[in-house]
Amino acid sequence: MAPLVYYCRWRGARLQLQGRDGHQVWGWLALSQQEGGRIPFRFNTNTWELTLGAGEHVEQWQLDEMGVVVPADS
Repeated sequence: MAPLVYYCRWRGARLQLQGRDGHQVWGWLALSQQEGGRIPFRFNTNTWELTLGAGEHVEQWQLDEMGVVVPADS
């Protein structure tokens, strides 16, 4: 789960966990007051894949061990 924690630190977001099941954790990323709001997330602790958003506005990111987004072509 360290990559997710680092990702939040780099983005200045607070991690609000809602649940855990097997290799998945989910909840909300609470953004700074300037950015506003909370973003739902799901994180796979095995593959370090982070899914942000819900409905039509979903983004999937692959993180490295330091929580940095890995480009898709690497």
